[in-house]
Amino acid sequence: MFLVGPVKSFGQVIYSNTFTGASACPTQGNTPVVSANATGTPFTRSTVTCTAFTGVFNSATLNNTASINNSSYIEFSVTANANAKLNVTSLSFVRDASNSAPNQLEVRYSTDGFATSTSWGAAPITPTTGASTIWDFADFSVPGGTTLTFRFYPYGTQRADLGAGTASGTTGTFSVDNVTLNGTSPLPVNLVSFVGKASKNGVVLTWVTAWEEENQGFEVQKSMDAKSFEGAGFVDGKNSSKTQSVYEFTDQNVLPGLTYYYRLKQKDLNGETSTSKLVGVRAWADEQEAGIVIYPNPSQGMFTVSGNDLDKAGIHLYAPSGAEIPIQIAETENRQKLDIQVKTFLPPGIYFLTNNAPDGMGIKRLKVLFSK
Repeated sequence: MFLVGPVKSFGQVIYSNTFTGASACPTQGNTPVVSANATGTPFTRSTVTCTAFTGVFNSATLNNTASINNSSYIEFSVTANANAKLNVTSLSFVRDASNSAPNQLEVRYSTDGFATSTSWGAAPITPTTGASTIWDFADFSVPGGTTLTFRFYPYGTQRADLGAGTASGTTGTFSVDNVTLNGTSPLPVNLVSFVGKASKNGVVLTWVTAWEEENQGFEVQKSMDAKSFEGAGFVDGKNSSKTQSVYEFTDQNVLPGLTYYYRLKQKDLNGETSTSKLVGVRAWADEQEAGIVIYPNPSQGMFTVSGNDLDKAGIHLYAPSGAEIPIQIAETENRQKLDIQVKTFLPPGIYFLTNNAPDGMGIKRLKVLFSK
């Protein structure tokens, strides 16, 4: 999968641990399942101690004070391989406690050994019967070789059974099970660049990878509207390579003067896929020198218009709804080029640039793609 410009993916499991072992200490069945291109640790304890129980990670000697004890926790870690990274979206788990155990819980994660950390701050209280909960934090990425660690801090003065006037005790127990870290699987292809250009033989696409791991290859996909895509061809990958690789594909099935949008759908040997950013290319036309060219296209709100018959006063940008979008136009030293900047936020999509030709030959209308 691509390290640059991946498609957001939901529901993929990075790390999971379901405790299926017998009642014993150390906890049996403490064996995580981790996605490809990453490693993960079993659950461990600090200050809290193991209590034998079947099918869960059960702990005692809990912190029964009103504030969190930073030294009293349960933890696990996951690390992407050096040439991959983690894209993390949420953490789910089942937890419960005995009647006398503290009913509060804090969960935190860190990528620097807890010199700094991010706290849930809103974890629900722990019930006495196993119940699932999910921490849907803001999505984030972790570079390859960096360890991501999660810690669970059971604490509090109130019993889990919510018995009035009865304080929690250190002899109570706290259990976790079915722990799942969700996100996008580690990415084994580093896409350095992806560009396209028009030639007399078609549209030539070139892309470069810095390294690859278990890469089956790339499906080249194209579209006329940047929304609906179809396959244009397939290029085999290098499987696993730690050196730079350069790829090229020529799409000859294009019509002169039309703009096409391309993306790469990379496929791993295990069948997982991800998709690159888009590139837009206007196919070669004999009259191109007398026409108008927009670049870069797609853009992020700033682009250049090049042509022989430009009229600054006649340049306008429109949304698909027909509403005109305010733009700022700057002339360059080259009279055949104008620099254009959009003066308002535009969501990603296709917009339309018009040029009222000064020679009275009508209005030229071109598509402009705005990306994130």
